[in-house]
Amino acid sequence: MEQLCKIIGGLLVVTGSACLGISINRGLELRTIELRKLYSILLQLKSEMQYMGNTLPECFSRLSEGASPPFLEWLIGLSERLEREEGSIFYNVWLEELEKLAKASCLQMEDIELLKELADKLGCADISAQLKAIDYVLLHIEESRTKLEGELKDKKKVVASLSLFVGMLTLIMLL
Repeated sequence: MEQLCKIIGGLLVVTGSACLGISINRGLELRTIELRKLYSILLQLKSEMQYMGNTLPECFSRLSEGASPPFLEWLIGLSERLEREEGSIFYNVWLEELEKLAKASCLQMEDIELLKELADKLGCADISAQLKAIDYVLLHIEESRTKLEGELKDKKKVVASLSLFVGMLTLIMLL
């Protein structure tokens, strides 16, 4: 009976460490996916502003129609707050909604900081300055995504190896 408990415990420890590695790897993959979605959203925002001439609340409302979580909630929040709180400053609404996005997504603070740079550019009268600011952020998001995708394969191998190593080491220490 004691031997059976040790075997079951050992399997649970190794399985738990493997699941931890899988979970960490999934987080890395999700960030890449979300950066790709964010890039697409900003590209669509640029098109809405440049070619359709829509206001920001209209742009965010239209973008939310094709968005998926966590960007869906972010875009809906931006659209509703900008329409409801007409007297409020876009800068404040943008930063508050970005904080919500940061909590709900796998984006890192460096990604959110890029978006914060748009706070004082979007909503101004000069459309060309807004478009240039979006282009700047798009460029940096694409660089981050490309860099992350290049490192992703190696990081996933390291995480998987380390998690299994820690599991085996824990198993040895328990036995």
